[in-house]
Formats: sequence, structure tokens, C-alpha cells
Amino acid sequence: MTAPTDERRAAALRAATKPAPKCLAAPDFAASMRKLASGVVVVTTEVDGQPWGVTLSSVSSFSADPARISLSIKKTTATGAYIAEHEQFGVAILPHAMADLANALAAPGSPKFIPEEHLGEPSPTLTLPVIEGAIYNLECTVAYVVEAIDHLLVIADVVSACAGEHADTVSPLTFFDRTFGSFAAGNSER
Repeated sequence: MTAPTDERRAAALRAATKPAPKCLAAPDFAASMRKLASGVVVVTTEVDGQPWGVTLSSVSSFSADPARISLSIKKTTATGAYIAEHEQFGVAILPHAMADLANALAAPGSPKFIPEEHLGEPSPTLTLPVIEGAIYNLECTVAYVVEAIDHLLVIADVVSACAGEHADTVSPLTFFDRTFGSFAAGNSER
């Protein structure tokens, strides 16, 4: 895949920043999105040389080949500014047992320095903060960024993935209707 041309970038930027058409009212939209269950991660960076993390549920797989993820983050946050400047970040996929950490790093307006007891050895390639006990820790470098309203839509290359000790046996942390929970595998046939 090649990088977009300047003309395509300009068209994408115009599309991302043009006024939205009349659509669903914000409270109704928020109510509908609360019913969308999602996985929970901590995006890791550094602020003032210290490990920093923010809880997000707006992260998803983008492609397998090349390995890419996508995320959305407010551009005015410390994490958004770090990603825009340094073009790299970590992603820790959290197990259900780490709901307290997810809550602490999701609190609006509060500092999001990662507590030392949750830090593992820095990541192998980019030396980003790693969450000890995460299901997986990913290292990512930015491939594309689109500014959209007050957010950055980021597509990033996953340059390494380190499985946690219990990656195959723990239940992931999920977010549904403003509440953290866990995933229970159903009995479905494929």
C-alpha cells in the first residue's frame, strides 16, 4: 500500500473537516453508542518523561497484512499531542482483572501517570511504557492521521506484539453501557 497523494490527502481532510449534515441529536447518538460493547485498552506514551496511559475503547483492528490498528483520540489531550508529535504509542489490551486501572486512567481531567505497580519492562523496539499483566502489549508507529472535528483518527502499524503470561486464559475487559465488565464466550457454531 502506498501513501496517499497530496490531492487525496487534501480531499480526505476537506471531507473530515466539513460541517456535518443534519443528523441524530447528540444525546440520542450517545445513548445508541452506549449499547455498543467494545474491548478496553490503555494507550501508553510519556508525558514529562514519565509513563502515561489513557483508557480507550475506540481502538480496533484495521488490517492483518500489514498489521494495523485504528483509534480515535481527542487531539487536545496529552496523549493526542504525543501521538501527533512522536508518531508512536503503545497499546495494552486489558484483562477483566484490571478494571480499576482502566477506571483510574479514564477519569476526565485527571493526570494519567501509570502507577508504578502496573509497569513492566519498557517495550522491546520503541521503549514505550508496558502494562504488566496486560493480555497483550503492542508497539505502534503512526501510518496515517486524519484530523476530524476535535479528534485524531489514527491508523498505525503494529511493529511488535508481546503476549502476557496468561493471554490465552484470561477474560478481556469490556465496556458496555458506561460499565466495565467481562466477556463470556458463548456456545455458537461457525
